Amino acid sequence: MRIPRWVLLLLFAPLAISPAWASKPDLPEWVTQAAASKPHLSAGEHPKAVVLLEDKLLTVSADGQITERYRQVIKILRPEGRNYAHPVAWFNKDHKLLSFQIWSIGPDGHPYELKKKDIYERGAEEWGILYNDTRYRSADVPGADPGGVVAYEYTEQYPMYSEDESWFFQNGVPTVRSVFEIDLPPGWNHSALWHKYESALPTEVAPNHFRWELSDIPGIDLDSVIMAPAEEALAGRMEVYFSANPLPQGQQEAAQLWTRIGEWYTQLAAPKSEGPADIATASRALVGTQDDFMQRIQKVAGFMQQQIRYVGIEIGIGGWIPHTAEDVYRNRYGDCKDKATLMIAMLDAVGVRATCVMVDTDRGVVDPKVPSRMADHMITAIEIPAGYENPALEAVVTAKNGRRYLIFDPTNQYVPIGLLPPYLQGSTGLLMAGANSEAIALPVLNPSSDTLDRTATFTLGADGSLAGNVVVKRQGASSWKTRYSYAMGSEKEKREGLENSLRNDFSAFQVTGEQFQNPSGSEQQIVLRYGVMASGYAEECGRHAAGASTSTWLGRGAALRRTPKVPRRVFEHTGLARHLRCEDSSWLQSG
Repeated sequence: MRIPRWVLLLLFAPLAISPAWASKPDLPEWVTQAAASKPHLSAGEHPKAVVLLEDKLLTVSADGQITERYRQVIKILRPEGRNYAHPVAWFNKDHKLLSFQIWSIGPDGHPYELKKKDIYERGAEEWGILYNDTRYRSADVPGADPGGVVAYEYTEQYPMYSEDESWFFQNGVPTVRSVFEIDLPPGWNHSALWHKYESALPTEVAPNHFRWELSDIPGIDLDSVIMAPAEEALAGRMEVYFSANPLPQGQQEAAQLWTRIGEWYTQLAAPKSEGPADIATASRALVGTQDDFMQRIQKVAGFMQQQIRYVGIEIGIGGWIPHTAEDVYRNRYGDCKDKATLMIAMLDAVGVRATCVMVDTDRGVVDPKVPSRMADHMITAIEIPAGYENPALEAVVTAKNGRRYLIFDPTNQYVPIGLLPPYLQGSTGLLMAGANSEAIALPVLNPSSDTLDRTATFTLGADGSLAGNVVVKRQGASSWKTRYSYAMGSEKEKREGLENSLRNDFSAFQVTGEQFQNPSGSEQQIVLRYGVMASGYAEECGRHAAGASTSTWLGRGAALRRTPKVPRRVFEHTGLARHLRCEDSSWLQSG
C-alpha cells in the first residue's frame, strides 16, 4: 500500500552507461544554484550524501486532478552515497508520468544531461504481489562519485483521492533546503499538521498558492542503531489537507480529519464486502447452530488463515480498493485488504459485525495526532457482543462510542484469533467505520500470553565434552516467526537456523535428531526437540588449596564452578535452563 522513499533505491541494478556525453549542456538555473550551496554539518558529522534541494509543487484543479512537479539535487560525499544517486520517478495506470529529466555534475565539474535512451524502465517488486502496475524510471548517472552532484525533475498527473498529501522533508541524510508548494483553486481551503518537527507557517506567494520552506534539516541516520525503528516513524513530515468545503479546526481537528479519511475509505471498500449467497451458505456451513461468538469467529478465522493464500493484484487505485469478497472467495487468494474484506462478509453471514483497520507494520509511522493515509497493511476489527467475555480475547480495544472490537490480522496465519502479532502491538490504526471512524491505539498484550520454555539435560564428560538433549516450547503471538520458519522452510534451512542459534553457545558441535511438532497450528504449542554434542566444551584449570579445595572447569561463555560434594546443579546460561550431570564426579571432591 505504501512504498518507502529510500528503501527501494538499493534495488536498482546497474546498467552499462552510454558514452555519449561529449558536449557540455546548459544546466537549469535551479540545479546550478543548489549545487553551489554549502551544507552546514556539525563537527564529527560525515554523512554519505546530502540533499541540496528538494522542491515539490502541487497544482490542484477544481475537477479533482493533481499535477505534481518534483525536483531533487543530491551531492555525494562518500562512496556509500552512490546509493542515493539513482533518480527515480514512479507511475502507474492512474499516475501519468508527463516528463522526466536527469542532470549531473561530475567531481571534476563536467556537466551531463541524460537522453531518453539513457533512462531505463522497470516494474516494482513487492513480496506476495503477483501483479502490480506500478513502474519506475531511473538511470545510472555519469559523474555519480564522491564530490559529484545528481539532479532530476519529473512531472506527473494523478486523480485526487482523499484530499490530503504528504511532504517528506527529512531524509536519511542531511537536507540543505526543502520546499513544498500547493496551488489551490479559488475559494478552496487548506490546513496542515506536522509529525516529529516544529511547525512552520506558509507564505502565500499568489492568491491561494502557499509555500513552505525549511533549511538545514538534519538527517535520520539509523545505520549503526541496533533494532532501529523505521525511518518514517522518526523523520519529520507535514500532512496538508485541502478541500472546496470547510476543514475541521480547533481541538477536534485531528479526530475529525481521521473520520474524514475513514469515510473516504469506507465508501471505496464497503460495497466490496457484500457477499453473494454462496459465501453466506459456505460461512454458515463452517459453524454449528450452537456455536457461541468465540467458536464462530475461530472457525471463520481458521478458514481465512488456511484456505486464502496471500497473493496481490493491484492496478491503479486498486492499491487501495479491495477486490470483491466474491472474487476473493472464488479464487482463494487476495492481499491484506482482500482478505479483510472477505472475512467481513463471512462474519456477517454468521451474525458477527466487523470492519477494516488501516495500520502500518512499522510502529510509529501512523501518528494519532497527524491523520494521513500513511499505512501499508489492512486488518480487521470484530465487534464483540455487549457483555460477552472470554479470556482468549486479548487484543481488544474500546471505541469512543463504547463498542468493543477484537483486532485480528487474517493475513498472518501463525497468530491465532484473540491475539495480535508483535509488529502491530502498540501501534495506531484507523478504525474504518464511516462516520464513526477514528484512530485507535492497538493493544499491547500481557506478556503472560507469550511463553518460551527451553529445557536441556546435559552430561559433562571427564574429557570436557558436553552431550545432551534440548526441548524448546513456544506459544503465543511472538512465536509466529518460528512457526513460519519451521512450516515453510526446507530441512536444510531449518537445520541451518538451529545451528546458527547454537553458535552463541558452542564453537564446535553436532546436532542430532531434530523433531518439530505443530509448526502450522497457531493455537497449539510449537515444540522443537534435538540432541547436541560439543567436544572440548570445558577444561580443568587446576585445583585451589585455600580453605576447602575445589576444582574449577571453564565452559565457553561462562565459568562452571562446582563446590565440593555437589554432583548436580541447575544453572542459567544465555537463557537456557540446563541440568548438568558429570560422568566422573570425583573431580568435585575436596582435594
